[in-house]
Amino acid sequence: MQLSGFTCKDEAVKTALADWWDAQDIDADAEEIAKSVSVTSEAFIIAEQREDGTTHTYANPAHLCAMFYREDDPKTREFAAKWYESGDVTYLTLYYPDHFEHYVARQKRTEISGANAFAPDPEVPEETNPHSEIPVFHYRRDRRGTGELTNVVPLQNALNKLFADMMVAAEYSAFKQRYVLTNAELAKGDLKNAPNEIWKLPAGDGEGPDTKVGEFEATQLKNFIDALDHIAIRIAVLTRTPKHYLLQASDVSGEALLAMEAPLVKKATKCRRRLEVTWKQAVAFILRMQGSAVDADDIECIWEDEHTVQPYTEALILKTLVDAGIPLVTVLRRIGWSEEEIKELLEDAAAESERGNSLADSLLDKARRDFDGGRPGQPYRSNEAPKPPVPEISA
Repeated sequence: MQLSGFTCKDEAVKTALADWWDAQDIDADAEEIAKSVSVTSEAFIIAEQREDGTTHTYANPAHLCAMFYREDDPKTREFAAKWYESGDVTYLTLYYPDHFEHYVARQKRTEISGANAFAPDPEVPEETNPHSEIPVFHYRRDRRGTGELTNVVPLQNALNKLFADMMVAAEYSAFKQRYVLTNAELAKGDLKNAPNEIWKLPAGDGEGPDTKVGEFEATQLKNFIDALDHIAIRIAVLTRTPKHYLLQASDVSGEALLAMEAPLVKKATKCRRRLEVTWKQAVAFILRMQGSAVDADDIECIWEDEHTVQPYTEALILKTLVDAGIPLVTVLRRIGWSEEEIKELLEDAAAESERGNSLADSLLDKARRDFDGGRPGQPYRSNEAPKPPVPEISA
């Protein structure tokens, strides 16, 4: 889920969006938000207006923020909270639609066990919210608070245990161990396990059994590898991850690749729609802070194509859609082309058409001048080599 920008029909708003995207490095924030939502099921962005009038936005880790919703209306935000450490002091801010409350605890965050540790900040205990809206935006995968890895952790623990056992087996029993049964005494250094070494073993002392040699079977690491692969397949099925992401696979065609990645793409698309709602609300709020009255529905998120498509397959898909009557610009916009790229394409196509028209006009003018001058028109020259003359056959 790679967010590459925002767009709007209003050109002035579009320019403001591009400037904000670059100035605040939203590309990195969008990537962090997508990762945090996948792992912890939620992420946060806070927007604030500095004293100089500039707007500052930054993503926050999930363990630093919380959003509280009304019990009678779970879709309505009641207030948000953020705490952070500075030295041995922990600061807590509560964001309400009409005001902000600031608290201080003279302890580190790990030492705080309850709300009694906090007291109003003596410098700024409370301030008015000038925007009449909570400037904290909550991105979440679902309302249950479960991340993508919640059901994977037990399987991953089992996989780690198996891998550790395999390394122990490789260290102590993956090599064949040899033994010698004899009553005779062996001198130190007689038995060396190395290439081109020959063991000279005595026959025995004549009283006990004869000298015997043997070896213990080595532990087969393939048993561990098969078990690791089995758990990896279970993880792939549980998370809808294509198996060739985790296991070695042969080369596949573009159509097969689309089919194998379809469950993962569908899951990513579903999560992307959830994030897009919050992104539009956050962007509209930030634009209002900058003085542009924009509704969230006027904002459009631009996402990179989540499919892995081979160039040949992609070209066939584009041709099929265009042949079906869908305009090329619409198709390119659907697959993730930016408005700048589409504009450049249209300009290049217009320039190419103009060059073709200019060439056709030149040829037509030349033909007209030749006709007016009484000169017969010349046929188009062929790129083929001239054929040799046919020899005459005498009678």
